[in-house]
Amino acid sequence: MTEAHSKWPRAGDGYEPLGTAEILGRNGATLRLKVGATTVEIAALAEDLFRVGAFPHGKSVEYDSEAVAKTAWDPIEVSVAEQAGNLSLSTSKATARISLNPLRIRFSDPSGRVFAADDERLGMGFAGRDEPAIGLCAPEAVVRVYKRRGRGERYFGCGERTGGLEKTGSRPLFWNIDPPAGHAPSFNNLYVSIPFVFSLQEGAAHGLLFDNTHRAVFDLARTNADLSCFEATGGNLIYYVFCGPTPRAVLARYTELTGRIPMPPLWALGNQQSRWSYRDEPHVRRVAREFRDRDIPCDVIHLDIDYMDGYRVFTWDRDRFPNPKTLISELRKDGFRVVAIVDPGVKVDEDYPVYTEGRDKDFYCQTFEGEEYRNTVWPGLCAFPDFTGRRVREWWGRHHAALLDAGVAGIWCDMNEPALGIPERATMPPDVVHPGDGKPRLHRQVHNLYGTLMARAAHEGIRRLRPQSRPFVLTRSGYAGVQRHALLWTGDNSSWWEHLAMALPQLQNLGLSGAAWAGVDIGGFYDDCNGELLARFTEFGVFQPFCRNHSAKGTIPQEPWAFGEPCQSVCRKMIQLRMRLIPYLYTLFEECHRTGAPILRPLLFEYPDDPTSDAMDDQFLLGSALLVAPVTRPGVEYRYVYLPAGTWFHYWTGERFDGPAHILAHAPLGQPALYVKANTPLPLGPSMSHTGERPIDPLTLLIYPAEGRGEFALYEDAGDGFGYRKGAYARRSISCETGDGVTIRLGAREGTFVPERREIRLELPGMPSIGGVKINGETFDRYRSDGDRLVLRLSEQAGAATVEVCFGSAG
Repeated sequence: MTEAHSKWPRAGDGYEPLGTAEILGRNGATLRLKVGATTVEIAALAEDLFRVGAFPHGKSVEYDSEAVAKTAWDPIEVSVAEQAGNLSLSTSKATARISLNPLRIRFSDPSGRVFAADDERLGMGFAGRDEPAIGLCAPEAVVRVYKRRGRGERYFGCGERTGGLEKTGSRPLFWNIDPPAGHAPSFNNLYVSIPFVFSLQEGAAHGLLFDNTHRAVFDLARTNADLSCFEATGGNLIYYVFCGPTPRAVLARYTELTGRIPMPPLWALGNQQSRWSYRDEPHVRRVAREFRDRDIPCDVIHLDIDYMDGYRVFTWDRDRFPNPKTLISELRKDGFRVVAIVDPGVKVDEDYPVYTEGRDKDFYCQTFEGEEYRNTVWPGLCAFPDFTGRRVREWWGRHHAALLDAGVAGIWCDMNEPALGIPERATMPPDVVHPGDGKPRLHRQVHNLYGTLMARAAHEGIRRLRPQSRPFVLTRSGYAGVQRHALLWTGDNSSWWEHLAMALPQLQNLGLSGAAWAGVDIGGFYDDCNGELLARFTEFGVFQPFCRNHSAKGTIPQEPWAFGEPCQSVCRKMIQLRMRLIPYLYTLFEECHRTGAPILRPLLFEYPDDPTSDAMDDQFLLGSALLVAPVTRPGVEYRYVYLPAGTWFHYWTGERFDGPAHILAHAPLGQPALYVKANTPLPLGPSMSHTGERPIDPLTLLIYPAEGRGEFALYEDAGDGFGYRKGAYARRSISCETGDGVTIRLGAREGTFVPERREIRLELPGMPSIGGVKINGETFDRYRSDGDRLVLRLSEQAGAATVEVCFGSAG
């Protein structure tokens, strides 16, 4: 035994790897094998996607999973070869190579790259035995697969984590919890479990989804630097391999399998404000008026648990909120939407129709003895809906009418790990029974699904109740695939500089795990914030996909004006920038919805061949055009920034930098280190009025010319509804090429949506000497030059246009 193998498996573990396999047959792109009483399947679902399933002790072959959105795949060309006890299952892009004695699987591509290769000695197998005949009481085997770590292979992703971006050398646990206040990098699991690892090796990427909802653990070269292990305490051994080789290809295929974010309502991209709690109607109105009077944009106000009657879900406290419909209607006229929180705990109360209806229909989770399972949450003693049942989800979804009919625009799902009060910060015992749809399961089998299924119930309920509107559902807990039902926020962070720093890699890894619509609480939830921390948190937070300031009861207020100047002015300036960026952000959301590409993304996503970018987790890209490097320490005005290949311009000063380069950036309050990629058009909306209204004119295309070429495809639609599915959208490619002059090409609009604006403004900094401008070959003299900034105003039109800017004195 080599030293590398001596650490595996753990002593007394009882692990037995699978041995010699026999071939049972082939069905299209699926090979079926047998190892004793274990059935194994290897299937090519797509040219760059393979599925492996191992079903021990005579279990039936079953792939049903809440993580999987796509189950029917188009047929593909595959070839199967057998030679000297080995099989290969090949597509045009990748091959699964299978050794039969003992059964081991590895993957490769036409370049010769080998990845996700079973360890030769340990392979995949089980520790312990299932006894299916005993039913729910049966002890379940640990399922496990050992993979060789490639030379230089580095691991990322793994969903919502503490710590840095890279997860090599870590042992992430996948078991949803409500962690204690002030969680630190030593906390190994949080609210969301996404058992997906994104690997990068010498610029090539692949991914692995270990689809198991039981308590799962990855060992990513921690115990042994040459091995990684993926295991779960129960269930079947099912995993998917995404062959890449680019990060974009991995995320595209992963989100095709697990689902992509829905198109958001446009208002959901704006600035949002929350607190536990805005206690009554006058308090809500005061907060809304402060935003407008102080000229600080805000589109959404969140209502935490104190709007309810005794914390009973789907009710209103009529003393605190005597007429919620009138309140919400008047807020709407002033430019605000309202999002309301909903918890899964239903108060046990014979006079509460939601509870009695659920009880009478047997819709609640049960003890192992068949009684209604109860525990305490905010309302006191509660019962808990069994969201694994379709009828329960439909029932829960219908009850959202009580909120939507009052004008609530979005639903916020909280406490859905589920988090319980006895003992403090507990969750359901493992033997709680989920009756389901006639297929009962224990909580230990579905624990990580509870939050996703609650969010799914809300999303589907809103779709039925408001079929013409795009649902807004925010969830704290979830499992792989949750992104197709809800956006995530990272739960109860703290008003610490350390939590500001941790937010950057946290959101980058969520983006690499398919959950791209996400954000952290700006300013921090627990503890008291201060002016400098809030200003720096806001400088980062406005670039999140989900932008919300939120804080806990008992902490000092942290609204943007709470600390006076200069914090208020910094927050105003940054939130105003957020609102101007919405055309760019909305395009990134549509790209994510269509392709799975993260919105907030690590540098390695765009620059996988640059080894320096792999380590950069204190800065990020927003799309491909903006690089953001927030300040995350107090009393600091300078920070190091790494600029990857290409030419970059400092947003605030226009200073040019040619990458790759390490630079020292000056980032005083109100000017975070922000860089725009050369020649890449950055669409900006007009500045908002102090009333909260969004002017429609003009759309500004900010372009920093430099040698070379860049492009961007602007996407627009009505901002709500589903007309875009029938072609009611507008997509326009915009490119900039700089050489002897600058040539900007606006492609013809694709789609039937017609923007209301009348004007497009081209703004080109760094243009000190203009010889002339032509549009479609004709001289154009309606432009101005402000110092070295060229500004052209064009009429909005559907057709293509070419703008040529000549340098020097000749037109």
